[in-house]
Amino acid sequence: MTQTRKKRLLWAICLLALALFAAAMVWLHYQQLCATGRGEDPYTSDLGQHLYFAQHGMVYSATSLLIGPAYALGGKLGISLLLGVFHLAAVAVFAWGLKAAVPVWCLPARLLASLIVNLAQAVYMPRGGYWYQGTITGTIYHNTTYIMLAPFALLAVLWFYRAWQGIDGKISLRDWLIYTLFLTAATAFKANLIFAFAPALLVLLIADFIRTRAKNIGNEVLMGCSVFPGVGLCILEATVLFTEEGSGLRLIFTTEFDRHAMLWGVFNEPALLGLVRSLPFVAAVALLLRQAFGSFRYKFSLFMFAVAMAEALLLVEGGERLYHANLWWGPFICFWVLWLESVGIFFRQLLAKPKSAGTLVCGAALSWHIISGVCYLVRLMQGISYNVPILTYHIGF
Repeated sequence: MTQTRKKRLLWAICLLALALFAAAMVWLHYQQLCATGRGEDPYTSDLGQHLYFAQHGMVYSATSLLIGPAYALGGKLGISLLLGVFHLAAVAVFAWGLKAAVPVWCLPARLLASLIVNLAQAVYMPRGGYWYQGTITGTIYHNTTYIMLAPFALLAVLWFYRAWQGIDGKISLRDWLIYTLFLTAATAFKANLIFAFAPALLVLLIADFIRTRAKNIGNEVLMGCSVFPGVGLCILEATVLFTEEGSGLRLIFTTEFDRHAMLWGVFNEPALLGLVRSLPFVAAVALLLRQAFGSFRYKFSLFMFAVAMAEALLLVEGGERLYHANLWWGPFICFWVLWLESVGIFFRQLLAKPKSAGTLVCGAALSWHIISGVCYLVRLMQGISYNVPILTYHIGF
């Protein structure tokens, strides 16, 4: 078979896979909205609630500005098609992000790889607790704002990497402007990325200030200014979300809460097991593929994820939103950025010769995540809640 025929075949497989995935997402979201409309909610999806907010003028996210018109034009199917487009956009942006790691791969190969690795979820572990509850994953099927955030968040970080390349010389104003616009757009959909990104960037700028002995102050100020539009949006969103007395962000150790009702973190056994089940692949890459730490992109994504985790563990929303776990969307979206870099490092090592034992272990862990994710998605499309129980979470007894 000639190279041209091989590429055409690969494109055909890629487009078929993407079409099937898009159709599955449209069908899933349509069923979620229909279930909500009947007063049932086997999927426990947020789509119906976000549509209700949009229809009643509670605009705290750019999501409301899109799903309202989509519903007016096409009803439930209109929203489902819109979300299908965002799922495909996330896959496409992830594939673009892989190009730096595997430049020899053609576009259809990277698109297929992106689709496959983003089917991954926390690994299945018998007697390991709920499939989703307490876990961290970059791919979400039930939350409208996160689905729309994902492609813009990754675009913002990828363009940040491009802008940062000029930190020791001349920063490209074009790259800086595009990165700032994507960061602002991501914040308009959901503020969780900038909550972690801004502190991580601040630490990075302080480190650069010390490294250069204040000789790079102009570039550092320019990069720091990029978060101001997003921070302004966060303040506007807070005025909509935190209107009740006692609402707002507070330190968790100053707040009384039922640890068994706190479904994310280290507060009870299912939540702790959820964290453990989320990390086999990224932990394997960090521990076994030490080449990863030679990459600025990898180190920054790992640090940003650590910042997001610290915020989620130490901060909570006050009032009736205490158990909504909204601060955990930060680790979710930052985990997706880290997932991209971890997958890229793994693919690069997979193409190298000879292959190390560490690479094979990482491959096994990634396969475990992907198989678990496919099984999870199949269960979800059968109408089972995203909180799919795995027998019981009591490991020890």
